[in-house]
Amino acid sequence: MNQAVGVLTKQSWVLSSPDAVIQFSVELNESGMLQYSVSKEGKAIVAASPLGIVTDRQRFTDRLQFMEKSAAVIDETYSLPHGKTSQYVNHANEMTLAFQKDGDVLQLVCRAYNDGIAFRYVLPAEGVLTITEEPTGFVLPQETLVNVWAQKFMECYERTYDLSMIELMDEEDYAFPMLFQVGNDGWMLLTEAAVYGHYCASHLKVNREKPRTLDLAFAPDQPTPNVTDGPLATPWRTAIIGDSLATIVESTLVFNLNPASEIEDMSWIRPGRSAWSWHSDSQSCRDHDKQVKFVDFAADMSWEYSLVDGGWDREESTTNVPELIRYAEGKGVGIWVWTHYNRIQEEQECRRKFALWAEWGVKGVKVDFFDSDSQSRIQVYDMIARVAMEYRLMINYHGSTKPSGEQRRWPHVLTREGILGAEYWKNDLNEGPNAVHNCTVPFTRNVVGAMDYTPVTFSRLTRTGHCHQLALAVLFESAVQNFADSVEAYQESAGQPFLKQVPAAWDQTVLLEGYPGRYVSMARRSGEDWYVGTICAAGGRTAHIRLDFLDPGEAYTAEIYEEVFGQLDHYRFKHSTEITVRSESVTAGDTLHLPLRVNGGAVLRIVKAVN
Repeated sequence: MNQAVGVLTKQSWVLSSPDAVIQFSVELNESGMLQYSVSKEGKAIVAASPLGIVTDRQRFTDRLQFMEKSAAVIDETYSLPHGKTSQYVNHANEMTLAFQKDGDVLQLVCRAYNDGIAFRYVLPAEGVLTITEEPTGFVLPQETLVNVWAQKFMECYERTYDLSMIELMDEEDYAFPMLFQVGNDGWMLLTEAAVYGHYCASHLKVNREKPRTLDLAFAPDQPTPNVTDGPLATPWRTAIIGDSLATIVESTLVFNLNPASEIEDMSWIRPGRSAWSWHSDSQSCRDHDKQVKFVDFAADMSWEYSLVDGGWDREESTTNVPELIRYAEGKGVGIWVWTHYNRIQEEQECRRKFALWAEWGVKGVKVDFFDSDSQSRIQVYDMIARVAMEYRLMINYHGSTKPSGEQRRWPHVLTREGILGAEYWKNDLNEGPNAVHNCTVPFTRNVVGAMDYTPVTFSRLTRTGHCHQLALAVLFESAVQNFADSVEAYQESAGQPFLKQVPAAWDQTVLLEGYPGRYVSMARRSGEDWYVGTICAAGGRTAHIRLDFLDPGEAYTAEIYEEVFGQLDHYRFKHSTEITVRSESVTAGDTLHLPLRVNGGAVLRIVKAVN
């Protein structure tokens, strides 16, 4: 539609997903202001929302004039050594719209996928650029009931995702990702992708003047504008969209929006399970004999790693890491070590330590206490990733920002925290990650990247059942899975055989059923073997596990781990310590009905039957 008004015209463009279900619409109004909207099957998911970016050279928020449009089709597949799948499909339609204002050029790059949309701004001018503001908004439909699962922002992202409505959200700042149930029209997860050091990480603010409007905002600890060299491409503003929560959980959209891997030979990047002594004994990292004990246990469990956490390098420590590495190598176990980010934030010192640790034979480094989303801190993330890549060291970021798909570009960054995890149960006075939280993060935080929650805690009062804890090894994806509890807690558990078998990388992920904060059942495949985790919160339920993800016509054996019910468990939760194990012959046509305790769970390992 073109309508002349002075020297400007009203124009609009529509980009459809490959399956034509999702439409991304962009409009330039008579004042030269840009806005966008998103619909699914003709129903609004994002209402008309503002676009714009402000730099020291130009304010690209009004008086824009359209220059040209170009189109492309993104169609590629790639593989990574870890994640929710082993094969990634990146298929989208792309539209680039170029505008000018007083001779300065702005490009809006839009993509429409079958499971969502993404857009970003490109400033093609060269030279130093200062970005002072990005007045982008996300407006929810006005007439539709919208549920929101939102996290109050904090720099380490260690809070719950709470159910609310936009009208009732009263905090100043909220974090990405944010989940929406848009009436009966679909689900949407808002987040950002491809956040690197030319920009800070961003979050959301509730607009108090415009109803149902969320404004993009720079990191609260970003005291100055973003400064970078042009040309500039901002991070992608991303919405995963689908009829069901399965589309959200199974999506790889944020990874697809990142650059291709910079590592050709990935043979040294090995996902795996790890013993971890710090949770059960915070002083153990300074004790060489205790570290040997955890290495021995990792070997007994066929786990790939053991993590030596904070304190190993203190003067009073008896832990001799080079000696421990030599011992562990004989057991087939790799060693990770911990460091504070501020000890390696300068590149020269980072290179010195990484070179030394790599010479020792360290496999990976856990880098802690970033606690910032600022551009300067994101640049430290980037530097560490690049230096680690050179020395073939895997990385685990803690006290960190949320992921934005960087694992595609740097697959040696196996995991990061950015999650309210099991460490909060160490202090009995804390309210740790309860069953509601555990039933929410598969639909929020873990969608956008690996999550070092440090799961499976038996020995502390977590107010969840032991099979609930065991199921987290399946439900929570992390390319290095640091199991939190003590040697004794695992040795005494009937769930120990399952923890020996469950992998940390997956070929396929299938959401079977779920609703945020209430329950979730998920199946993940590794090779020909399937693992199923199911948990619930509050009142308990019966999980209905349809096995139609199995190969038709094949016979399987399901090994089922369940919690023991007591006389009062129908209305009151008591800390569960007993697990029963049974086997059942199953096929793709079967459905298993598993009763779950209050805040309980169950797990299954399903393998093809031996003829």
